[in-house]
Amino acid sequence: MRALSDLSKLVYLNILTLIFCLPVVTAGASLAAMHYVIMEMIEERGGTILSEFWKRFRQNLRSATPIWLILLAAGLFLYGDFRLIEGGQAGIPKAMLIPVMALAVILMAISVYVIPLTARFEYTTGGAFRNAAILAVAYLPRTLLMMVIMTVIPYILLNVTRLLPLFFLLGISLPSYLCALVYLPVFKKMAGEEEAAGEDEWHIDDSENDPKGDPEGNTEAGEEEEAEQAGTER
Repeated sequence: MRALSDLSKLVYLNILTLIFCLPVVTAGASLAAMHYVIMEMIEERGGTILSEFWKRFRQNLRSATPIWLILLAAGLFLYGDFRLIEGGQAGIPKAMLIPVMALAVILMAISVYVIPLTARFEYTTGGAFRNAAILAVAYLPRTLLMMVIMTVIPYILLNVTRLLPLFFLLGISLPSYLCALVYLPVFKKMAGEEEAAGEDEWHIDDSENDPKGDPEGNTEAGEEEEAEQAGTER
């Protein structure tokens, strides 16, 4: 029964996300709100879908919008380069596709973390990108899995005609839900929830936001330790 309930919530959440993405510039806040609601679903907390989504959407407008615009501009720039080189009209060697594709992979690796991080924690724009990049490297297997999820599912739904209606019902929320199952244990480790059980907010250090804070949690590698220097959890 819970699986059916979660599925119906994901459909509702997908439609909300698409609607609030329509102005394009607000897509970052919409995606951040969606990720936060999904995390609440997994953790079995929070209020109704609409009220929580609207609350988080307003909360993330200022923080998620510049992050989204940077991702959008970078993505459009790389796509333009790809089309230009592939077309061969500018006389650029096809070998230049290799660095363009490499940059696209790096951008995607960062993007699977940066919006969820912004949804969960309070960051500066630079702090969000910095921690997303660190997590992408420190948790590389998780990163690769999320990249596959965020690529394969939307691609299938958009390119198989019979499945196209499903994109408008689950094309964004379903892969995001699956990714949340992957990244949420990392976020919980960052937040040090075991030490703060029963509290509504957790505070962990972000060298860009709060230089006086102390990092929490033990890590197995230096990069993981840096990544755990997060902002204040929402």
